[in-house]
Amino acid sequence: MSALCPPPSPAVAKTEISMNGESPLLAATFAYWDNILGPRVRHIWAPKTDQVLLSDGEITFLANHTLNGEILRNAESGAIDVKFFVLAEKRVIIVSLIFDGNWNGDRSTYGLSIILPQSELAFYLPLHRVCVDRLTHIIRKGRIWMHKERQEHFQKIVLEGMERMEDQGQSIIPMLTGEVIPVMELLSSMKSHSVPEEID
Repeated sequence: MSALCPPPSPAVAKTEISMNGESPLLAATFAYWDNILGPRVRHIWAPKTDQVLLSDGEITFLANHTLNGEILRNAESGAIDVKFFVLAEKRVIIVSLIFDGNWNGDRSTYGLSIILPQSELAFYLPLHRVCVDRLTHIIRKGRIWMHKERQEHFQKIVLEGMERMEDQGQSIIPMLTGEVIPVMELLSSMKSHSVPEEID
C-alpha cells in the first residue's frame, strides 16, 4: 500500500453469510468518513467460503478507496452518488453508493459498497440497475433509521437529562444486515439460475 493511503481501519466487524450455491460477490461493506482518520470501514458482509479470495485487510483497503476524495463532498441534500470502479490491479469491481447521513449526532459521508471479482463483470453489468436500486432502497431505510435514532436520543436527553450510554450507531448494523443479505442472495441466485435471454 502507498504511504498516502489512510491507515487501515482497526479490527472491522464481519458477518459471514451462508449462501446456497455459488456467490459472485466477494463482500459488501459499510464505510464512513472520519474527520480525523479519513475513510473507515464499519462492517463487512462476506459469503462464507472455504477459499479466501480477499483478506479482511484487502476488503477494508478497497472499501476505503471508495470514500477517498469525499472530504469536500458538496451534494444536494438526500443525494446518493453511484461510483463504479474497475480496479484491474486488484482484479475487482466495486459498486459504491455514497451518501450523507446523520449518525450519532454527526453529519458525515457514508458508503455502501459491493465488491465482485473482475471476472464477473459480464455477469454483473446487466444487473447493475437492479443492484443500484436495491442498495438505494437500503440507504433510504438507513437514513430513516438514523433520523429516528437521533430523535429518540434527543428525547431521552430532554426527558431524563442524561446521555444514552450505549453506542447508538451499533444498532444500525443489524438493520443493514437484514437488508444486505437479500441482495447477496439475489446475486447468488442469479449466478446459479440466471434468466433466459428470451422469455415467452
